[in-house]
Amino acid sequence: YHDGSHAYIDLRDRKRPSELRRITRQVKYAGSEVASTSEVLKYTLFQIFNKVDRPEASRIALLLMASQEPPGMARNLVRYVQGLRKKKVIVIPVGIGPHANLRQIRLIEKQAPENKAFVFSSVGELQQRRDEIISHLCDLAPEAPAPTQPLPIAQVTMGPEILGVSSPGSKRNSTVLDVVFVLEGSDKIGEVNFNKSREFMEEVIQQMDVGQDSIHVAVLQYSYTVTAEYTFHEVQSKGDVLQHVREIRYRGGNRTNTGQALQYLSEHSFSA
Repeated sequence: YHDGSHAYIDLRDRKRPSELRRITRQVKYAGSEVASTSEVLKYTLFQIFNKVDRPEASRIALLLMASQEPPGMARNLVRYVQGLRKKKVIVIPVGIGPHANLRQIRLIEKQAPENKAFVFSSVGELQQRRDEIISHLCDLAPEAPAPTQPLPIAQVTMGPEILGVSSPGSKRNSTVLDVVFVLEGSDKIGEVNFNKSREFMEEVIQQMDVGQDSIHVAVLQYSYTVTAEYTFHEVQSKGDVLQHVREIRYRGGNRTNTGQALQYLSEHSFSA
């Protein structure tokens, strides 16, 4: 932010850590004569946290400040901070260098007990003491839910005709099947359980007669949106399918839209 604000990534965007690092490295210094703290808090209130609905998540705005905002632009500062508080957003002001507006920092801090401020003499001190901020952010995370009894594991029995292999003593006939694995990848299932589902899928595929003239495999991952991880149009050999399955990564998502996954299955996976 400077005299205006620009969002490089939205809270709804699901990115892997490597993608987040790449986006961060691409952020360029824009430069401006003024930096409006009020405007960026207004943008945060109405554009960032106005679109998100994750009541179970802690909401935090880490605000780096290094200059004085003109008085005329700062008249609505308290109103925006209070608006963020109503949305349960914690604002953490971080003052950097000799020109940081200490009055504004203390004003933001005073609006809510959770709005703890940090003041550093320089960017160098910010880098040296970054672990203090990280530790504070971790402390603001919601408590983990109480452990629950693990869900019973369903026992799945598959006959040789489903796996595409012949029974002992019978003449082998290649089974022609199109099989789509539809994996939930939402926040509710979590990365650990998602990886277990993927391992189960890998074990099943290991037993299947996957090939260009026999069983074809496709894989979808869904939460709020649907991602085609592997399609029927790609190479149908057991080695290629297994390699791609092992490379599938948990994407996460704040909703579970099974209906959209089934609609995608109907309109895209099995479309003519």
